[in-house]
Amino acid sequence: MQTVTLNHRSGLRKILEVFAADIKISHSIFALPFVGVALTITGVTGISSLRMVKILLCMILARSFAMGMNRYLDRHIDSENLRTKIRALPTGKINHQAYLAVTLSCGALFIAVAASLSTVAGWLSPLLLVVLTFYSLMKKISWLTHWYLGLCLGLAPVAAELALFDQISMPIILVGFAVTFWTAGFDILYSLQDQAFDIENGLHSVPAKLGHRKAIWLSRFSFLLMILCLWIAGMEIGAGIWWKVGVAVVACILVAEHWTIRDAMVTGTSEKINLAFFNLNALVSVLFFVFALGDYYGRS
Repeated sequence: MQTVTLNHRSGLRKILEVFAADIKISHSIFALPFVGVALTITGVTGISSLRMVKILLCMILARSFAMGMNRYLDRHIDSENLRTKIRALPTGKINHQAYLAVTLSCGALFIAVAASLSTVAGWLSPLLLVVLTFYSLMKKISWLTHWYLGLCLGLAPVAAELALFDQISMPIILVGFAVTFWTAGFDILYSLQDQAFDIENGLHSVPAKLGHRKAIWLSRFSFLLMILCLWIAGMEIGAGIWWKVGVAVVACILVAEHWTIRDAMVTGTSEKINLAFFNLNALVSVLFFVFALGDYYGRS
């Protein structure tokens, strides 16, 4: 297979295409709508279009950096896993130096854009990149890795409020916790696919530590905590009916997610995990943002 490097005739465009496909940039849809939820809580009025674009760009760049570092640091592990050996680095679709260069460029651009939003955001942005990078190490240290990944995504709405308003409020913190528990819940389900591999290679995950049945119950408990956090956040802001309906809709989708992969309770995994992981969780974030936005304008 032909390896893409920074000097390859296909050029930078080909490198970026391979990189974007490998980190599944479309999965940015998971956390982005919750940044929108944060903005509906703090108030979208008074925020210029340029600053909104910068927040969006920061989200995409931070996630791209995090995923890029994860792929780069785990490239040797990925090459041994049947599910992940088709990724860009194990297959040689892109040279690892080029991959790291693109990843670090995303990090540098993130710092620059964050600094243009506020001084505080600029100073804290390198620390955030360190937090995101550490996720790859967490899988080698603790089965709490799922909640650490959740924390990485849950920081998004908190960071957005800090960058725009130089403050962090309790409702936004609750939304951040909601994203944390939600992410942990679906990541536990996703990791059911790697239970045997994780055990064999000494990697830490809830399924590897506790088995698939307890893992599924912990996923359900994390989803429940997400619903509670969203409900309490709504109480904090005096939310109306649309917020409450949104929470109820999210709860129904999460129930449907577990129903979709119900065979995993018996077999340990499910052929429908990818369907549940992407399709249903994308609905969670997008639909809740729509309901939160409707609630915001309903209370305005």
